[in-house]
Amino acid sequence: KIYEIAEKIKAEIDEFKPYVPLALALTTEGMKERHWIELTNKTGIEVNPLKEGNTEEFSFAKVIDLKLDQHETVCVEIGEKADREFKIECSLIKMKEEWKDVHFTLKDFKQTKTYYVTGFDDAMTILDDHIVLTQGLQCSLFKEPFKDEIQEWSDTLMQVSEVIEEWIKVQSNWMYLQPIFDSPDITKQLPGEANKFKGVDTLWRSTMNQTKENPHVLTVCCKQGLLEKLQGANANLELIQKNLNAYLEEKRSIFARFYFLSNDELLQILSQTKEVENVRPHLKKVFENINDMEFKQPEKTMHSMYSAEGEKVDFVKAVDPRGKNVEYWMGDVEKMMQVSIRSVLLKGIVDYRKKVRTQWILSHPGQVVLNGSQIHWTHEVEDAMKKKGAQGVAQYFKRLSEQLIETVKLVRQQLTSQQTITLNALIVLDVHAKDVVENLINLQIGDPNAFEWMMQLRYY
Repeated sequence: KIYEIAEKIKAEIDEFKPYVPLALALTTEGMKERHWIELTNKTGIEVNPLKEGNTEEFSFAKVIDLKLDQHETVCVEIGEKADREFKIECSLIKMKEEWKDVHFTLKDFKQTKTYYVTGFDDAMTILDDHIVLTQGLQCSLFKEPFKDEIQEWSDTLMQVSEVIEEWIKVQSNWMYLQPIFDSPDITKQLPGEANKFKGVDTLWRSTMNQTKENPHVLTVCCKQGLLEKLQGANANLELIQKNLNAYLEEKRSIFARFYFLSNDELLQILSQTKEVENVRPHLKKVFENINDMEFKQPEKTMHSMYSAEGEKVDFVKAVDPRGKNVEYWMGDVEKMMQVSIRSVLLKGIVDYRKKVRTQWILSHPGQVVLNGSQIHWTHEVEDAMKKKGAQGVAQYFKRLSEQLIETVKLVRQQLTSQQTITLNALIVLDVHAKDVVENLINLQIGDPNAFEWMMQLRYY
């Protein structure tokens, strides 16, 4: 009996099997009224279960009764078309649903009482995906029922893309320039650019306040006129940036050492010209190995300079920055550094003859000791040649040997770190000087004009 039941079911399945494509086509989820109308028109059979006022039950038996199975090819074609169109409709719905939860995240910007967008990554990721997907829909053969909707959605996405692109540039430039034009000194020196920035700043604050109230990305980016306003702001910011760079270039042309500083570092100095001591963190970059300067209050005059090792050299005359722009008084500082170094070097050279050499070494800055000792070595070698020729050079060699021994003994004393650095460098120079003189002795050189002496590095 079971076999008979199975045979009967199989026979029924085999009988229904030819109708499966027709059944699938007509039960497609995407079958809309327009598809039933198209089916009626192509088959000549009135069939529209979705027609308004139609209460008649529509079943597959009804399909067979209407003999739609004789038009299977047409039904399958329309069913497939309905399915493809339904997928397009679902894609549009899904994309619009995903944008409902996409919002800008705002954060306070310093003490400006306004905001900035903390990141555009989420919006840009969805935007890029949706633009690609929408472009695919525009190329579909089944887009006709949604053609206008797809185009409108594509225009919306492109609008959002352009607005965000301009927004990112405005935000970046505004955040960079805002602290600069917040400085009264910069505003005073660049009044035209300051006015342009004020206009951009007003637009920015207004836009951010509105965004704060409703941060929904699509709503904000699709506001009428926002794109044009942002494009105008970017044009002004680019012009401001260009003029700002020209302004910095002008400052650098007056004081060339400003080229060692980045734009941000230079602006930090220029934006606080009344705070003279703000140059201190940048001195190392402007002047080789200059770590700091001594300022006297309340005039803020500069009286001395310090190396990175803490070595101090007093200025011959105090530098007064009052009433001058920073590029000018920094030029005065540079000149005073040169004058002061020459002064201490000259004092060291003169003092060499008044003190015992070991005492002299510990009494002067390292640069003075190293250069001064070479000047005196050059003079003493030539003086020995002029007085006694080669014999004089031999006698001077003995004196050099004694000097070197005395200098080495200093190492055993309690010295500062700077004195130790100077002493080590001096010993190297003294050993070289001794070797040069020894070579002159071996070659029997007693003439200051001899090539063997002229070829040496000499200080005068």
